[in-house]
Amino acid sequence: MWRADNYDAPPGAGESLDTTPWWSSDLAHQVSVGDSEATPVNQAAKAWDGWWEQLESLGGKSPLIHFQDRSENRIDISRGHPGGLARFLAGSPTLLGNLIRDDVARKPAHKAAARLVDHATELMHNRGLDTLALGIGLVEWKHDGVDYTGPLLLRPVRLRRRGKDFELTLRRSRVRLNPGIQRAFAEQLQVSLDAAAFVALTDDEGAFKPNPALDRLRDLTAHRGDVSVSARLVISSFGEVSEPMLADAKNLQHNIVDALGGNPHAVSTLQNSRVPVEVSHPDRRSADTDRYLTDANGEQDAIVANIHAGNSLVVHTPPGTGATQVVVNALGGMVANHKRVLIISPRPGSSAAIKDRLAEVGLAGMAVELANPGRDIISSITRSERVKKPVLRDVDQALERLRKVILRYREALSAKNHELGVSALECFTALGKLSLENNPPETTARLDTEALVSLAGGLGQAAELLAKAAELGEFKYGPDDSPWYGVSFGSAEDARKSHERAQRLSTDLIPRLREKIGPILDETPLPAANSVGQMGLFIHLLMDMRDTLDRFLPSVYDRSLRDLIIATGPQDQAKEMPRIQRRRLKGLAKEHVRPGVHVGDLHESLIKIQSQREIWNRFVESGHQPSVPSGLPDVHVLYQDIESDLHELDRVLGSAHGGSRLADLPTADFVTVLAKLAEESDILHSLERRQEVADLLAGWHLQPLVDDLATRHVEGSAVANELAMAWWRGALETILEKEEGLLGSDTAVLQRLEADFRLVDEAHAAGNAQLLGWQLAERWNLGLMDWPEEATALKKVLKNQTASVHSLNALAPHLTKALAPVWISNPYDAHLLPDTMRFDAVFVLDAAALSVAETVGALRRAPQVVAWGDPVAQTPRPFSVRLAIEDKTPEGDFDTLHDQSLFAALRELVPTMKLETSYRASGDDLATVISNAFYGGTNAHVPWAGSFLGHPSVALDVVEEGHGMPDPSTGIVEGVEAEVRAAVSHVIDHAVSRPGESLMVLTASAVHASKVHEALALAVAAKPDIAEFFTKDSREPFVVVTLDQAGALTRDRVIFSVGYGRTPHGRVLSDLGPLSQPGGERLLAVAFTRARRHVRVISCAGVEALRDERLSDTTRALGDVLHQAANPPLARASGKEQDPLLVDLAKRLGALGMVVELDYQAHIPLAASYGGYCIALDTDTSLMPLSVREALRLRPAALAKSGWHYVRVHSLELFSAPDVVASRIATLVGITDTAALSHDG
Repeated sequence: MWRADNYDAPPGAGESLDTTPWWSSDLAHQVSVGDSEATPVNQAAKAWDGWWEQLESLGGKSPLIHFQDRSENRIDISRGHPGGLARFLAGSPTLLGNLIRDDVARKPAHKAAARLVDHATELMHNRGLDTLALGIGLVEWKHDGVDYTGPLLLRPVRLRRRGKDFELTLRRSRVRLNPGIQRAFAEQLQVSLDAAAFVALTDDEGAFKPNPALDRLRDLTAHRGDVSVSARLVISSFGEVSEPMLADAKNLQHNIVDALGGNPHAVSTLQNSRVPVEVSHPDRRSADTDRYLTDANGEQDAIVANIHAGNSLVVHTPPGTGATQVVVNALGGMVANHKRVLIISPRPGSSAAIKDRLAEVGLAGMAVELANPGRDIISSITRSERVKKPVLRDVDQALERLRKVILRYREALSAKNHELGVSALECFTALGKLSLENNPPETTARLDTEALVSLAGGLGQAAELLAKAAELGEFKYGPDDSPWYGVSFGSAEDARKSHERAQRLSTDLIPRLREKIGPILDETPLPAANSVGQMGLFIHLLMDMRDTLDRFLPSVYDRSLRDLIIATGPQDQAKEMPRIQRRRLKGLAKEHVRPGVHVGDLHESLIKIQSQREIWNRFVESGHQPSVPSGLPDVHVLYQDIESDLHELDRVLGSAHGGSRLADLPTADFVTVLAKLAEESDILHSLERRQEVADLLAGWHLQPLVDDLATRHVEGSAVANELAMAWWRGALETILEKEEGLLGSDTAVLQRLEADFRLVDEAHAAGNAQLLGWQLAERWNLGLMDWPEEATALKKVLKNQTASVHSLNALAPHLTKALAPVWISNPYDAHLLPDTMRFDAVFVLDAAALSVAETVGALRRAPQVVAWGDPVAQTPRPFSVRLAIEDKTPEGDFDTLHDQSLFAALRELVPTMKLETSYRASGDDLATVISNAFYGGTNAHVPWAGSFLGHPSVALDVVEEGHGMPDPSTGIVEGVEAEVRAAVSHVIDHAVSRPGESLMVLTASAVHASKVHEALALAVAAKPDIAEFFTKDSREPFVVVTLDQAGALTRDRVIFSVGYGRTPHGRVLSDLGPLSQPGGERLLAVAFTRARRHVRVISCAGVEALRDERLSDTTRALGDVLHQAANPPLARASGKEQDPLLVDLAKRLGALGMVVELDYQAHIPLAASYGGYCIALDTDTSLMPLSVREALRLRPAALAKSGWHYVRVHSLELFSAPDVVASRIATLVGITDTAALSHDG
């Protein structure tokens, strides 16, 4: 038996357009095992058989040949009113009531229409299958004992509700021959039907005439008695998926498909083919390589990088997490690298979202719908012919330049100073914490660089010294409290002696001096002395003059002695004076000497007398002769004692008082200071210990702080914070001064830089799509020159509106690749792709809602697969294309069904990556319930401003009268009238109060859905003014659907009316339909994840009743989820320490009357509200972990989308001017009176 030990993957999809199937050279077809009779067997063959079996039953019996012609399953308009029928066949919208006017026939037609609308809605939204069609002519035949019925011709129809009626529109599409009949006749009856010929027979010069086609079939089968053709017009669900998909999946030789089938070699090949990926940080990515078409966060970036590396992946995409933009970014890179991608999704909404996003960025037509490619091809051509080459160099250079400056600023904020070992951000935080203390430090002391550097290793030792100094009373007195402050003594004995001198002077010597000096000076013309120093001057002057008058005559003071001093001096000093004059002046000098007195050195004596004369004349008016008062010697002796003591005090106090003398103080001040010096003072106690501490503090260069602490008499318990304040402030000032990256601390410059970056980055992002559009246009233009014959053929098929993937690939393969690098299809149309059409990757969207069998036809077309989906809210479900009484979707275990999904199977083989951040603008309570109840609490979300204002996004209404009789056949209580009324009431209220928001009603019960429809039709008929809400054309029309039908639908608001009631005795039954099936929690996830903004749950049973232990686990799950909805958990906290600067700002905003919360939802550092306005504030600290783009553009945009007014505050501004920041925020929300700020500050 052959084993696939040498299995190789098919050749990679490249640029070649070889017309042979790409898998035709697969080694599985060529392996020889050395035995001519042995047959190679792929170990995945058993899985293939299982998939073929699933495909064979996919979609149930085909209505193309197994149509059930019963009134419940179709609308028969064969005998419709001529006027209505003519209008309908002409393609005009026609009410069913105008087509079928007979009351008896209208009732079953209305019931069938209701069933068809619901059935078609589910198939369209969940499968992408448009099956509503007008069947023209019913053909019946029998083969091998089996009856067959089907329409001969088909033409698509649109059917929708219009109040109590239904509106039908025959769509302007070509009529087509039923392919099921064509195939069955060929296989069973050996009758070949020419589709083109039959279609041509229906065209009568532009008018639709089906009878010739019916007659032609009658002619072809006239020889058989088992074929009948009746002229009927019936509207039903017509389509098939099984046959074409089964035919397309005949050859499943493909590495990924084989790996899914369990081939060990294929598994190994797939897993070993993974390329390691290193995702570059966005801030380190050059602008010319940063070419995403839409914005991306970090987790999205990693996924795109892996896809571009060629890795197969599974991507978990919970609702609202940005899967569409990730797909678009992945497509952009792949298309730029000349790769072709096939996108498969069963849900048109997902495909439309991709196309819409591409159109938004200017790339309309880049993704082409497989089933109807003509329109998109034309859009692509139009875009390519209009595009101009973008000039991005200047934008890219500006982007890199601005980003570099902003990154330098960030680095400067967080970088540690090499000398101080701290950053500016750490300084802001530390100073902020200090400001929040109960008694915040107030020091204004500035420490020098030596002090800052010496303390950089830690403030502990210096703080202990300061505390010790405080304990010793160092800060009890300051410069203004005691003249002893700052005095240094060699010992306690020196201090004691100095204090005794001060006491002696204050209590004895100075009072005596002041008492005696007055009378003495009164006897002289000298003025009263204004200081003790001046008293000493006068005393010394008078004593000197007394000595002079003892030797000289009083006349010596009459005139200046300068000439006499020169004459009596050394000869060299008098060389310019004539000798005669000098001799004469000497004689004159001797005449001033008293008779009989000998003066040894006349020259020196005259100098002293001249000095005395000058001092005397400075204080005494001229004409007064010097006189010597009595009692002078006693005062002189007293002053000598005073002078000696003052000299010692000046020596001790000199360093503390700047070297000034006490005696020079005005007398009153002198007395006051002397009295303070004489007082008993604690400052002189413990002098030696204080001096030791003071010397150590001086070694730390802390004298400015010590002086400030003493001035303010800071307590010992506060000195550590004061030291911290001085050091951190000094450190911050040093960093701000030296760090160039902080831009001179100019926040206005920073704001301009960041605003410029946002503008340039937006231009860069827009330019990326323009660049790709230009690249595609270049490929198109080159193709036109290289393959002109293809251009001619392409023009023809587009003009004839006959473009199909086969015709495009056959007639213009090169131009088609240039125009359509991306193809989009549901899995049921993938068979339309020719095998010669190669792809580089297949993206399977909503992969958790698809079985492996449904996707193998697409998977085999590319070497890389990326499966996107949500395994929580998506599950593969059996379905039936036809509408028949006995065709009911089989019930099953949702968990088991999920295990059969492509998502579940593929994640066993390739890595799984997850998008975890939801950008839906939904309420915090709804987002939290969804995350906790269905995603294990791992999902993050952008908070909604409405939640901060107290608006709930989840509501629970318990219907008190929600009881009814159990159904006789099922035993279930469903469709209770009270619940129906409640649901209708809320729908009407929504239509009146919120017509601009989309709405749908979900229910677990089809019976309940039908009753809500009927009741709503009556209610709307009574209120014609709101009818437009229910009948208008929109992308998200109002619908009432079951949970099974809602998986692909999304609305702004959802009313989840459970649909099951209590028994007349008030008992809750354990059977809640599909909700009670195994895995029914997945349907609950559908109910809560379909709403963008608000979910209202209407239940006949209360929360606790649904949590009764006697109920089944799945039933109780509903109660548990409703319990969370009714009791949303408290907002989660990040656990991070709160920024003290924000704590301070919060207090200021609170003082203005604003509601403030820090670290709101662990996402917004500071949230505030006032008058309905909500503020989301970010700082440097909160934005630092994000890339510059995410911090400055993406995050503000996401918060604005969620209703916040975004405020960006720089740390320096928040630190230095918190009142300014608070005032700016107040102005933003409409507060004009900010007086409370100055009071609070």
